[in-house]
Amino acid sequence: MSKSPVVWLSEDVAGDLGIGRHDFPGNIMELNKLVYELLKHGQPRDVVVLPFFRKFTEVVQHIRERGITGPIIIYSTGEAMIMNLLDLASQGVVFMDSSRFSKPMVIGFISFLRKSQEMVSMPEKVESQTRVKAPPPQNEREVKDLFRSIMSRRSRIVLTCQFRSNLPTLTVTCEVIQMVGEVETKLVLDKFDPPEFVGLYRNMANNKPLSGFITLVNADDEDEALGFTLDVLNAVRGRMTALLPGRVYEQKRKHFRVEPDKNAPVTLHILPDAGPTISFDVSDISEGGMGFEIPYSGLEKGGEYIVGLNLSVTQMILGKAVVVFKGQRSGEVYTYGLSVNFNPTDMQHLRHYVYKRQAGIMAAIRELEL
Repeated sequence: MSKSPVVWLSEDVAGDLGIGRHDFPGNIMELNKLVYELLKHGQPRDVVVLPFFRKFTEVVQHIRERGITGPIIIYSTGEAMIMNLLDLASQGVVFMDSSRFSKPMVIGFISFLRKSQEMVSMPEKVESQTRVKAPPPQNEREVKDLFRSIMSRRSRIVLTCQFRSNLPTLTVTCEVIQMVGEVETKLVLDKFDPPEFVGLYRNMANNKPLSGFITLVNADDEDEALGFTLDVLNAVRGRMTALLPGRVYEQKRKHFRVEPDKNAPVTLHILPDAGPTISFDVSDISEGGMGFEIPYSGLEKGGEYIVGLNLSVTQMILGKAVVVFKGQRSGEVYTYGLSVNFNPTDMQHLRHYVYKRQAGIMAAIRELEL
């Protein structure tokens, strides 16, 4: 079960009710900040208290799409005309005005709702276990539905960006916390890891598009990676706003990947079906596999080969790999993608390399910016 429910209370409502910041077990904030922090950190059973304002129904919709299902109180200092009262009531929205309810009654009711929510059981959710249908979304409506699902489940998406040609590609994760615009054509991205990415992007990337993907669970309970491209509109105060992608496509890569340091390459040794072992440096690597380009055509798609991987000059791990992608780039140069199978101990070494290399890439970019 998620942590105990809390109350999110707007500053002006708290002031009218005479509630101080230390008098009530809740989060009391200015309205705009409250909505932002609620969509960012709110839990499913939390109680929300908002003032009556013109666009409160839009905020209610965003709260529900975020997966926050607890009661929402709309408080007013006078009687308000509500056109779709029954529809809002079915969504768990309660209206209270000071002309009908005394302030102690309102405070007591809020406390009662918070206590009641402690008794509500929520189903456990597995991160990124979003079900989608094959093929990938084909039109704007399906793309919107996909990102609403990603947002409501707080699934993390993976983004990559190469700030400059002389720098390796940086990979980060983040969450979609809001869909905005008159017809929800923009995505608000937050909770970046590493958080410095937004500032580095703003200062160095010159509004380059971001490549992204997310790994989901399809209708057959199999992992499925979907890719997309985001055009960034702005990057301020630790978050980004980007246009909803026009299309989503099947993505072969399902893992966080990094580019090895050119001064400390990662070397792959592979034994083909015929001929001697060939050795070469990989261009990118993850705990799921690696990619490379070589002037050799003897590896077959779907073929399984014995491999040795030098993560450093003193460390080699042995296992098997399957060719999942093969393409001819130009002339006699072929592009390959391999999935790997190492024992658990060696997989730990590979995972440690990926995280350590990510930190090294971040340090190099930060140093160049300074």
